[in-house]
Formats: sequence, structure tokens, C-alpha cells
Amino acid sequence: MLESTDSYSSAVPIPPLALPDLAFIPGETPPTGSEADSRFPLHRLAEVRKAQGVSIANLARRLNMDAIAVRKQEKPTSDLLLSLLYKWREILDVPVSELLIDPEDTLDDLIKSRAQLVRVMKTVRSILETAHEKPIQRMAQTLFDLLVEIMPELCEVSAWPTVGQSREFKDYGQAIYRRFDQSVEQAMME
Repeated sequence: MLESTDSYSSAVPIPPLALPDLAFIPGETPPTGSEADSRFPLHRLAEVRKAQGVSIANLARRLNMDAIAVRKQEKPTSDLLLSLLYKWREILDVPVSELLIDPEDTLDDLIKSRAQLVRVMKTVRSILETAHEKPIQRMAQTLFDLLVEIMPELCEVSAWPTVGQSREFKDYGQAIYRRFDQSVEQAMME
């Protein structure tokens, strides 16, 4: 970590930017564009620019920079300053949330779909365990078979828990020794 050179905070550590190997010292220009390329996508500036029908030349003119700098900034892995991101937002006329990539979006689609299938299988198992009507049992069994056909390891998935974890006598703590006032007890009985 680098230390601040300000007079009022001479020993206050300054945290590095999002990337561990890049740090920025106050008074210096922070890295932008390809200098601060991340290993994962941070934004979708290029997608939004194309969807809005804004050309690189038009954007470069409005941002007051050259087209090469604009191309570097719109790379999904370039780490941009917030002020620059807000300039893009203003020009493209979209909310900032449309420009940023949600960290959950970076999860592999296979992992997401597997998690969804596991939740569906838990539900199917729960239906199989609790349903007493034959048509519902047949429908749940058909769903079970189809899910196992899609992903064989789902046959190991158990149903959703129906009851919370039971407590032992020692888990009740002091609550078991406390008593209601007599008037409260009588009011509860009535």
C-alpha cells in the first residue's frame, strides 16, 4: 500500500484500485483504458453504444478525445473512472446500471442453470414426498424422470426440509427458566 502525502494525513494508507497490482497516488492521473485492464468484464459500453446507434467518431467528438482512446475505454475489461462513466451515460442517454455488469452476470451460465435445476429437483422431491393424490404423484414422477434425463446427478438431490432442526433440552437456554407473570398466564388461558 502507498501512503498519502497530504499534510493532515501523513500516515493514512490509501487502498489500491480494483486491481491489486495497480495503485494510484494522489496528484497523479489514475490509469484508464488499456493501462488498467481487468481480467473480467466490468461494463458494456460498446454494446450500449451500438444499440443506441452512436458512432465512435461522434462519441469521441462529444467526449473531447480521439477515437483510439474511446475504443480503449469501451473494451469491457477497461477500468474507468466514475466521472468518465457518467459522461458516457449522459451521451448514450441510459441509466448507469445499464452500462455496468452485475457480478452475478459473470457467473458461468452452466453454473446458473445447474443451480436452477437443483432447486427444481428439490421441489419435485418435496411434491413426491407430500402428495397423496395419484395424478399429482404421476406428474411429479414424470418431472423427476425428465430432470434426471437432463442431468443424471440430480437423482441424488433431496427434498426441501419440511421441519427446522429440532432442539435439544440444553439448547433452550435461559428461556426455559423464565416465567410469565400470573396475570399474563391467566389472560393466555382465557
